[in-house]
This record gives sequence, C-alpha cells and structure tokens, in this order.
Amino acid sequence: MRRCRDEERGHPAQARRSGVLMPWWCSLLASIRRSPFAIRNALVSWCLRGESLSPNSEFRILNFTLPLLGLAVLTLASLAAAPAGAVPSLLWPLPIHEGCTSSFGEYRRTHFHGGVDIRTHQEIGWPVFAVADGRVTRVRREPGGYGRVLYLELNDGRTAVYGHLCRFEQKRLHLESRLLAACERARTSFPGDVEITPPEPVKAGEVVAYSGDLGVGFPHLHFEIRRGDDLCDPFVEGLPLPAGMTPPTIAGLVFVPREAPATVDGSFEPRFVPAVRGRGGYRLAETVRLSGTVDVELVAGDHLGVASIATGLPIVTASLDGRRFFGMDLRRISLARFKEAPALFDPQYDRPGTNTFRLRRLPWLEVPHVEGSGLPGDLAPGRHTLEVVAENRAGQRSMVLGSVEEAARPAAESRLALPGSGYRLEGTSLLPDGLVLKLSRASGQGVTPLRLGASPVSSLFVEERAGSRVLALIPRAALPHEGKPLTIGEYTSRWRVAAGPGRISAGGALLTLPEGAIGTAAPAEGGAVPEGAASLKVEPFSVSARATVTFPAVSPRHGLGVYYGGRDVFLDNWTGKPVPYLDAGLYALRVDDTAPAWGQPQLVTVPHLGDRQVWIRVTDSGSGPDARTLRLTLDGQPVYPDWDMDTRTIRLDLRGVARGRHVLAGSISDFAGNGAELPPRTFVLP
Repeated sequence: MRRCRDEERGHPAQARRSGVLMPWWCSLLASIRRSPFAIRNALVSWCLRGESLSPNSEFRILNFTLPLLGLAVLTLASLAAAPAGAVPSLLWPLPIHEGCTSSFGEYRRTHFHGGVDIRTHQEIGWPVFAVADGRVTRVRREPGGYGRVLYLELNDGRTAVYGHLCRFEQKRLHLESRLLAACERARTSFPGDVEITPPEPVKAGEVVAYSGDLGVGFPHLHFEIRRGDDLCDPFVEGLPLPAGMTPPTIAGLVFVPREAPATVDGSFEPRFVPAVRGRGGYRLAETVRLSGTVDVELVAGDHLGVASIATGLPIVTASLDGRRFFGMDLRRISLARFKEAPALFDPQYDRPGTNTFRLRRLPWLEVPHVEGSGLPGDLAPGRHTLEVVAENRAGQRSMVLGSVEEAARPAAESRLALPGSGYRLEGTSLLPDGLVLKLSRASGQGVTPLRLGASPVSSLFVEERAGSRVLALIPRAALPHEGKPLTIGEYTSRWRVAAGPGRISAGGALLTLPEGAIGTAAPAEGGAVPEGAASLKVEPFSVSARATVTFPAVSPRHGLGVYYGGRDVFLDNWTGKPVPYLDAGLYALRVDDTAPAWGQPQLVTVPHLGDRQVWIRVTDSGSGPDARTLRLTLDGQPVYPDWDMDTRTIRLDLRGVARGRHVLAGSISDFAGNGAELPPRTFVLP
C-alpha cells in the first residue's frame, strides 16, 4: 500500500480495526463537533455502520428506521432554515471526516485541480455516499487519471463526480454487473464511459461506491461538483468544511522584473523577500527598491483540516496604497479552460507547503473571478504601501504588509559590448524580460564583444557587482528567433538561444518556442542514435507548456521513443510528430526492445470490505506497460481486472470465485509494442 504524504495519526477507526466498535452515540457526538452538517453525516454513518465497518456482514436494515427518520427531519429543517437562493448543503461522502489533502483549483503542473481530495486514512474500501438525492448516470474505468470514476447527477442539475474508487455498488445498483457487461462487449478492462440506462435513482446517504487508489495517487477520494461544463469548488457548492482549519500561511513575496531594464534592489534577477509573522499579521522583512515594471508573486499555503498537508488558496487580493491591482476567487473553472493553470502559478518559487501565485492576470487566462493588471509600472518616486491578503473558504484571512520604494535613479543604460576583459560564463537564467548571463571577469579594463551567431547583440544591460562578478541582461527583443550560439569574446558557448515565436536546433532536437518564451538548447550525450539527445530549457513557466520537441532528421522505427531525464520518463513513441516540452532537462531518443516481466500472484484482502483479490505486478525497464493491451484469463475464461498505474499492478476481484486451485494466464505489451505472455500462474484461494 502506498504511503500518504503525511504520517497517519490516531483515529477511532483504529478501535474498529482492532475489533472494538465505538458506541454509536460516541461516533455521533464526535462527528457533530466536526462541521455544522456533520450530524446528518453521522446519522447516515450509523445507518450504514454494519455495511461499512463489519466487512462480512449484510446490510443491517434494523439500523435504518430511527436514524433515517432523524436524518429526514434534520435535512428538512436545514433546508427550511437556509436563506432564499442559498446553495443546498451536501453530505460528507465518507463515514470518516479526516480532512482533505488537496483543494479545488490547486496547481497540477499543466492544469487546475478540478475538485478536492478527501483523506481516507491511507486505506481503501471505505463506503462512499451520495451527497444528495440524484441518479447515477454513468461509470468509467481507465488505466490512469481517476481510475474508477462515478457520475451522480443531482436532482438540482449539478453533477457529483467521485474518483479513484476501488468498486462500484453492486447489491442494489448493480453497477459492477454493468461494467462487466461493457468490458465483455468491448473485450477490454477499459470500455470507456458506461452509461447507466435508465439512470439509477439514489437517496442522500446511500452507498454508491467504495474508496480506493486506482488511477494516479495514493489512497484517497477525489470529489468534484460540476455545473454543466464548469468545475466548481465543492465547498462553495455546500460540502461541509473540515474541522481544524487555521488562517493561511504566508512565506513571502517574489518580485520579478517584467520589462528590461527593470530591477529589484538594483538587480535584474528576481528576489524572494520573506514575510515575518507578528501579532498583527505578516510584514515583509525589508523595504524593496524597484525600478521599472516589476511583477509581484505571493508564496503562501493553506490546509484543509490536516495541518501537515499543504493545500492551495482559493482567495487572494492585492493592493498598493489602498488601490486594488489584483483579485482572485477560484470558485469555478471551465473544463475548456482548466489547463490554463500555468498562467496563474509560478512553481519555480514555491517553498515547502506553499504555492506561488502570480498577482497579475495574463491576457490568455480566462478563468472567472481572476482579474487585475498587476503592480503598476508607473509608480511615482518614493515609498508605497503594499498589501496582500490570502483567505480560505472558512473566511480565515492572513495579510502581509510591506513597503516598496520606486528608485529615483536613472534607468540602466543600453550597451553594445561588455565592459572589461577576460570574461568567464558561470551560468545563465531565463527571465520574462530576457536572458541573464552570470559572468566573472579578470579585468575591468577594455571591452569584450558579445555576439549571437555572427552578429553583435543589439542591446545589452550590465550590472557590475562586487569583486569580479558581472550580470548582463540581453533583452527579449534583442534575441534571435532562430537559435544562435552565444559568443563572449573568443569563447563560444555550447548553448544556443532564441526567443519565441522561434526555434532552436541542438543535438538533433528541434525546440519550437511559442510567443513570449525564451529557450536554450545544447547537444548532450546519451541518445540511442547519433545526434539524438539535447539539454533544453524554456521560460517563463506561463508559456513553457506550449513548447514542443522534435527530432526531424531521425526516422521513426519500432521501439524508438522520446525520454525525458535519460530513461526516467517516457514521453511518447517517436512517430515524427511533436512531443510536448515537459521541463528543463535532457530529451533523448532511446530504443526499448525489452518486454515487460510478470510477477507472482499475491492474494490480498481489501480493507473494510473483506473481499479477496489476486494482485500481479508487471515491471518494465523502458516505456512502461500499456494496460490497454492487457488480456487475462482465469481458468481459461476471460476476466477484466483493475489496473493500478502507480504500482503497475493488476488487481482481479475474486468475489464469486470458488475456493481451491486456480490458473491465471494472459498477455500485455509495453508502450513501445514489446509483448509478454504470462506463463500460467497457479494460486490457491483458501
């Protein structure tokens, strides 16, 4: 079982697992303290405790009557007391209320997180409840993503989505039978969407599935609320907030020069300024001196009832001298726009337990309730008051106050050459406003030409630091659109540089840059073919995901794939089509001609359900097993197991399988097309 990001703490479930069932009134009182809606959740949990806490027992109908009467009364009372137009409250979808490990709208590399991740005590098999009256309209099983997912259309038109499940409800809804029938028709474990026709009606609190860990991630329940094609924050939509929430934590602010030759404290480079916590909130540790147009970014985090697990922030506002220049309230994101997260987040500046929010809405970001043109670039000379507020859904706020001072000194002067001689290139950094060269020099006498290819640079800004250190900024406008090598005096770097829209060729790779990007590329070793590897880097992060990589001189062939970081991450088979840029690092063509290997069957008991499964791990040293090619038989008959992407494990449910000796056989291929037959493997079901 995979471990969660935090260490588990004690919980009444431990008493249940040890065979001691807590009195129902203790569970009820404990739950009431958790949230204003938890009394109804507690009653539902009491009704279903025989189903959820006693693995081998039948549903206990005698437990149903009085608790459900109480549930009905409380539900009607809460609806009657709700203000006109208020969003109907939802039930908590699990019998345990241990908080959340991820929030709505949180950063997920290339997209916003579309729901909340609810903690399941690092276990699978917990019953999952309908959060309101509605109809189960479809289920789906996929090898990655959400794994098993269920769609519940609520009576008010919204849709609740439950992801990473280990099983659908079978006893009344017959959802497992419907999935199996779809698998048999398609002859695969992954038949796509399985429409439930007619939809199965369910009541609030009824079990619709069981929590799991299939798809991507550790054991948890992913929960969404959708309105049409919009993803909505479940806590805005009526899901009870976890107990134990505290105000957000602010680590500090990052000041990033946006337009050359802007500076922060006299430097072309970004600067992180920590926030110091005091009685009245947070204050910046020092006054920040600005010159020119500069972006400010907030480094902050929150938690949803689990103090050791950081989550994102839903609400941020920022103002200068009392005038607001940015506002964000992530309550709704269109499915058509949920991949625009890079326009809001800047993860290169994250600290542990935080996200970094760009306090300026970029033009292509079309997410509701995110607005503002950022820190003004025409500040009057002198000191100004900067105020940034972070707020969570419980209404708890944290504020950081600071001072910024617009420098009255003249702007840096553009040059055509470097002052001094004997330069050595120590490193480079890509910034929104250009390429920064980190240099050391032997002498301050004379000048040193700087060329891109055969042409001298058309503009250059220089920052002379203490000792022999020098920073040189080549503005974006002065960079070529076709990659050129950088030459300093007589030294020519192996790196080629370009600004988008443009492209760079190096090591057989062609890096294509979008508008607004700056990229570097250099030949590297480790490719499977000559000129088949390059080190690539693209910034700023907001547009880097739009860059692509190709190897135009290399013809596709069996087993040839594109890998990131050596053999660490398989991106795609090399078909001649562009591969998306992932992150700074090595991109190489490699050959995978090794078939996957099968492990030995292992009998496992699913927690809380008590059912048996047989698990078989599949290993592969190259492109990785392609679960969609999996074919498996049990005693000669086709079966359609689950697939756990993270552990690369086949999981076959043994409900209905007779005790005794059984034989598994099958086949699977990796993404490169190398197939492997599973020799007959025998196991005994006691």
